[in-house]
Amino acid sequence: MYRPKPDKLGHLVLKVRDMQVSLPFYQDVVGLEVSDWIDDRMVFLRCGQDHHDLALLQMTPDEIAGHVPGKSPVEHFSYHVADVAEIEAIAAMLVERGVPIDRGIGKHGPGANSFLVFRDPDGNNVEFYSDMIQVGPDFPAHDPQVWDGQEMATFDRWALDHFLVPPPARIQKLLDRDGGE
Repeated sequence: MYRPKPDKLGHLVLKVRDMQVSLPFYQDVVGLEVSDWIDDRMVFLRCGQDHHDLALLQMTPDEIAGHVPGKSPVEHFSYHVADVAEIEAIAAMLVERGVPIDRGIGKHGPGANSFLVFRDPDGNNVEFYSDMIQVGPDFPAHDPQVWDGQEMATFDRWALDHFLVPPPARIQKLLDRDGGE
């Protein structure tokens, strides 16, 4: 049976209670650089050449109210694979094994990486990704920008054309708003 071939642990997305407290911590204490934002709700940070190895996602008021200190605020963690063809092979394997797919196959706006997110037996979100923008002196210049969280291209540049499951509720709201396009 097919088995994926990840080549490194990629990035982590953490949910945070207060972006204005967390961001300076990760910049000034940990030493990370900002790559991009989605509105003021999510910031992508890096320590190396990958567009991001950590992203911070602002919790909603309901998530803040229900947050239990010490309970993991991880939205997902990821593994890098060679290319979209590998992600497609992984998706077929997940379907064959009955592993729940959460979102994808898609291509994010920030970072331009392709992605597939699925759940492990404990309900944790695991992502395989490829083709992330590289930042540094050996790569084309990258200027941080703010992406509009209300635009489909921020979530999926392919506009759900390769999605294997219905989109998340927040993305379905965008589709409903725009007349289902």
